[in-house]
Amino acid sequence: MTEGPAPLRQQAAIQYMMRRVDGFARGLGLDEAVTRQIVEKIAADLLDRSDEERLETARECLLMAALA
Repeated sequence: MTEGPAPLRQQAAIQYMMRRVDGFARGLGLDEAVTRQIVEKIAADLLDRSDEERLETARECLLMAALA
């Protein structure tokens, strides 16, 4: 079974976001599993937003997770 264009785009968006927030998340003391869970949720929930809007939201959620 092959994936269509939408799942491939979403996976690419997740990988892009993971690279962009990795240092930030590590600096907050969050591990990769928590970071990926947050990034995947944002990628799925904010499909119609720009990359920068999703990254801003991801950083906010990562910060809240670190403070929890």
